[in-house]
Amino acid sequence: MKELTDAEIKEELKEYGVKFHHKTGSTKLAELLTEARNNPEVMMEDIPVAVDDRPYEGGLPDASETAKAAAAKALTKTGTQEAMKLVRIIVTPNDPLMSGYPGLIFTVGASGLNNGKMIKKYVPFNNEEGWHVQQIIYNQIKHAEMQKFKSVSRPNGEKVLEPYITQKFNVRVLDPLTKEQLDRLAASQAANPAFHIGDN
Repeated sequence: MKELTDAEIKEELKEYGVKFHHKTGSTKLAELLTEARNNPEVMMEDIPVAVDDRPYEGGLPDASETAKAAAAKALTKTGTQEAMKLVRIIVTPNDPLMSGYPGLIFTVGASGLNNGKMIKKYVPFNNEEGWHVQQIIYNQIKHAEMQKFKSVSRPNGEKVLEPYITQKFNVRVLDPLTKEQLDRLAASQAANPAFHIGDN
């Protein structure tokens, strides 16, 4: 935490959805961020798509073609909704230089998403409970590559190092949390005063 400034901590807390008073001190900010990082559900709010309010897929059996087309359109997520939906993952770095890292902040952006603002997310490594990230962050992690070297023998017997490209991270996708797990998490967060700093 020492490597982050107060401004950077505040920015990350906002991404987790944690409220805090604008005069909160450095020590308290660090505590809040530690708590937020330990609770994978405190994150940027997903763009809501109320499934119960949507028409049936394909429309009702006796509906007109126009009604069926409207139903299909209503069931289609926008690009932003797809990019911001949450995926629960476990990330393990393959880069030996990252072996001592507890995690990493990933940043990605696109002009058509999030009003053109960058999307940042702290992701811990080897978190067996999983960590929720936006789909666009998951895609970035999954497709990240790095260069490594392997020893090969030439026909004359000379051994040389040959570069090759490999995945920078191993990513395992977990099932979404069940309703019971979400309820328990919501209850634990509601009982934790750290998540209500600045509430009116």
